[in-house]
Amino acid sequence: MVILAAIAAALAVVLIARLAGGRKLPARWSSRSPSDTGPQASLPQVQPIALSALRQQFHVLALGLPALPEETPGPAHQALLTEVSTTLGRADLSPRYTPRRPQLLPQLIQSVNDSTASARSISRIIGSDPVLAVNLLRIANSPLYRFQRREVQSIERAVTLVGNDGIRQIISAALIQPVMNPSDRDGGRFSRLLWDHTLRMSLAAADHARSMEREDGFAAQLAALLRGLSVAMVVQATADAYARRPLLQPSAVVLLQLIERCAAETAARIARHWELAPAIVQALQDSDGAGSGLGRSLQLGELAASLSMLCNAGALPADEAEAQLALQLPAHVAGWLWKRVSADAADGADSAA
Repeated sequence: MVILAAIAAALAVVLIARLAGGRKLPARWSSRSPSDTGPQASLPQVQPIALSALRQQFHVLALGLPALPEETPGPAHQALLTEVSTTLGRADLSPRYTPRRPQLLPQLIQSVNDSTASARSISRIIGSDPVLAVNLLRIANSPLYRFQRREVQSIERAVTLVGNDGIRQIISAALIQPVMNPSDRDGGRFSRLLWDHTLRMSLAAADHARSMEREDGFAAQLAALLRGLSVAMVVQATADAYARRPLLQPSAVVLLQLIERCAAETAARIARHWELAPAIVQALQDSDGAGSGLGRSLQLGELAASLSMLCNAGALPADEAEAQLALQLPAHVAGWLWKRVSADAADGADSAA
């Protein structure tokens, strides 16, 4: 009963975490074309089975369970699984499972893409939306993004420190975070850990895309953010389905099956709804990572993020996690990327010293 109660609480968190309001999303975020320089084709590909196992291990951790329950879902759960899959698979995806779009985004992206735009002009646009400004500063001061020990207290200073490419990444994360992150008062463990995982995945995917695939890092980051957002949508739809069946105890096995079955296509549907570049949609649909550079970067980002989260939770030794990452990358790249996604652990160690 304790396990089932924990599952039910985790499912309910997403209902609280979803905001009633929202902002309009951009008409189009396009990625630039790959350069003539090809990717590091000689490196091994992330094995889908291994990545799926790590993904499931992280989700079990996020649900607060010691291990995946050994259960076979009965007919009632199977009917719910089919219902949720059908709901999320519809072409006219329900507005409840499609985030509303930020109105400022086209103006922001146009400014950030303009090489002549000043830090002051960009910060003025961001400052016109207090919620966006607060979220952006919070992310800019997080260990994963902070480039100096002293806290950044102004948008203009943040733009100056990280540059246009850096601020583009922080803006996109700041726009998507409210959809996934619960309010402080609800204590939603699953949603907080999902956001943490998503942010790490987006950083790693962007860095891998730029350094290894010669792809647009921003496009890879956006794909990773949508991947995390799609998991939140699957959990939302599952929680809604169980709420309509108050006598049916929520099943972690069903939830994990739905995430594995529906998250990738849900992310691709949202990307099409937002009119994102076809390369981003393809990367989100690319289950084995072999179809595109962005797809490979997305998989590598998810691998790095999952290893980092498991390591932080004490479920995996740091040297073993870094060794798994090194199997997919040149040693120096793996070492640098591991430091990037584990920056908060290093930060905590520095603070304790």
